[in-house]
Amino acid sequence: MPQRLIDSPNALELIKELDDATEQMMALGVDQVGSPQWQVVFDRQQRAFRNWRDYLYLKADEKPPAHLLNIA
Repeated sequence: MPQRLIDSPNALELIKELDDATEQMMALGVDQVGSPQWQVVFDRQQRAFRNWRDYLYLKADEKPPAHLLNIA
């Protein structure tokens, strides 16, 4: 069943979340890599990236093989 327009994610919100999450991750010092705080920020950035990627696949109506979707 096709996704209804009202159920579709907002591209601007998705890319803003990805940008904000990436900026937050980049603001951490190298000495914080691997810390609990870094893990929280890393998880947020990865989630934002996946949401953006899924949105692009939805718009392209492309269903790539699952093995190509693994990141990090």
